[in-house]
Amino acid sequence: MLLNRDRADAIMDRAGVAAVVATTPINVYYLSSWATDAAWAFGDLALVVLPRDRALPPAVITIEIDSGQPQQRDGTWMDMVRPYRRTAGIGAGGKSVSGDVGALPPDHASAVASYLWEFGLLDSRIAFEDRGLGYDIKAATNAALEIAEGRDLLRDIRMVKTSAELVLMRAAARKTELGIIAAAEAVAAGATCAEAERVFWSAVPLFGGRPVFLLITPYRPGIGRLRKSDALQPGDTVTFDATAEFDHYSSDIGRTAVIGEPSAEQRRRFNAIRTGWRDALPEFRPGVWSNAVERKVVQHIQAAGNPDFLGVGIHSVGLEHTDHPHPGNALAPFELIDGVVLSCDCPWIGPAIGKFHFEDLIHLHDGAVETLNDSDSRLFACVDGRTIRVE
Repeated sequence: MLLNRDRADAIMDRAGVAAVVATTPINVYYLSSWATDAAWAFGDLALVVLPRDRALPPAVITIEIDSGQPQQRDGTWMDMVRPYRRTAGIGAGGKSVSGDVGALPPDHASAVASYLWEFGLLDSRIAFEDRGLGYDIKAATNAALEIAEGRDLLRDIRMVKTSAELVLMRAAARKTELGIIAAAEAVAAGATCAEAERVFWSAVPLFGGRPVFLLITPYRPGIGRLRKSDALQPGDTVTFDATAEFDHYSSDIGRTAVIGEPSAEQRRRFNAIRTGWRDALPEFRPGVWSNAVERKVVQHIQAAGNPDFLGVGIHSVGLEHTDHPHPGNALAPFELIDGVVLSCDCPWIGPAIGKFHFEDLIHLHDGAVETLNDSDSRLFACVDGRTIRVE
């Protein structure tokens, strides 16, 4: 069970809602652990109704053909799975799931309305991830249904990670690390960044992950950013900002490689970034706003020996790359809370020195800060066809 039910109850109480209706795959998956290929990959709509009253049964609502499909991992914990019609008479294996197809609701809105009517919620305040669905139901039923915003309410619930989620996020971090290492090894062997990028996209699935994003940037001191197809030479730097998923959970890790042995100045500047980052970890505390922590991280990096360092960016990570409420702007400041998983981008360019990137995945819990990825944050050096880590 991925859902943090206690937090869901508290957030629904705070919002004054009797239930939340989820419609996107990530929130359906989070609330119910329901994830089939039909619902996730093929565009067929599955929904979840989670009532605040625990005496009422939560429900997965999905198309008839999906209700008989094998689910990913352990499947849903919810006892109630209600189908609605897609095409009459078509179900799993070409057979109707229901003995009476005509008795099934004709569409998802009717199925949700039927659930709300059956359990006395049609005249309640309900949070809809898709508020248009809520207004459609209200218009069709002429009920006193009150529509509340549900998308950021669900993000708010998801900010505190459960132990089951952390298992998947640690795995996602490891898949991302292995993808970065594979790409860096390709660079060390003489690959261009364009070729190494393809290595990342090919290698991550071999480790059981799903590659999502890789920003790989070659940089030459005194010249600037290179094309990804350019041949690299000693002294160049290559930054990796990568995301891979495991069972739909994300990660976000940044690393830097130098072609050949790094210069003394490259080492000094990079070590200032990673040392300042480590010194700044106590600044990550519940109740502090992200932009205040960003300023502290910059101050620590400057004090550690890189006075030209200017800025960092903090965001939460989970089922989304930015996994906290952001009604207007995903980069807007947010309050840190206990249980959140965070990433902090620490990029820096010294025109005569190189481009550097450093980024770890951290979990705040019980007054401690845990790094979920490999905590060996040394600089990669591409030497003699292999990568080594240097102080």
